[in-house]
Amino acid sequence: MSGSDLKKVLLTPEEAVRLLEHNTLNRPLNDQHVKRLASQIIDGKWRFNGDTIKFSANGEILDGQHRLWAVVEAKMPIETIIVKGVEKDAFATIDTLRKPRNGADILALNGATKHRAITSAALQWLLRWQRGTLEKYQAPINRIENSDIEMAYENNPGIERAVGRVMQLRGLANPSLVGFFYYILTNRSPELAERMVFTLENPAGVTINDPFFRLRMYFSSDKIKRKEPVVTIALMIKAANAAYHNTEVKMLNWRNQGDRPEPFPKLEVSTSGTAI
Repeated sequence: MSGSDLKKVLLTPEEAVRLLEHNTLNRPLNDQHVKRLASQIIDGKWRFNGDTIKFSANGEILDGQHRLWAVVEAKMPIETIIVKGVEKDAFATIDTLRKPRNGADILALNGATKHRAITSAALQWLLRWQRGTLEKYQAPINRIENSDIEMAYENNPGIERAVGRVMQLRGLANPSLVGFFYYILTNRSPELAERMVFTLENPAGVTINDPFFRLRMYFSSDKIKRKEPVVTIALMIKAANAAYHNTEVKMLNWRNQGDRPEPFPKLEVSTSGTAI
């Protein structure tokens, strides 16, 4: 970079429009990414992080057009750093060396020391549960941002211990799914949550029609090697409901397809005991 100039500014929608008018050099615009960034700004999740918007000496945008359009879309200003005078031939190197941070990285920055990737995934399932987006979790509008994970980690300090509790089940089931549900269930009925984990760990002495025994059979079944997360959560809920009502289960299933699909089950376990 030669003769470059750095400047931290409050970027307003009006200034963003003015800067975009000079944009002749950039990659195609991704409308979905713009909407995602705009949503972050509107929801108050945007944080100044030192990232820059880069311009050539001629005023061409080398990096940052999506942020500029997001400011316009959100109709709200953001703090950012403007860099002017970047050599045009540096364009090919932009965004090629930086590794994007994921949820595990965010938890590490917030003090998590164990099972960060699994805890991050568990928090994402927790957020989908709380938002009612489990069945449509793959839709772009339901994307979980790093800022969401950071806030959820702060608001749910027991999630890390919950994941640690179920880690020895990782050979049987997805620990992020079981950890998330164990956390939910523990906050309603610690005794029932422990019964679930004990049965999944060692079903010896448990009757075959015990709901959690049936849940273990589902996890250990070779017929469904790749278990769909939403189906798994639905079956964990149904098993917990049956156990809560002291009901035997001869077949644990969730008919979510066909002419008369079942609605996604609701957790019927009432709150009792001390939350973790």
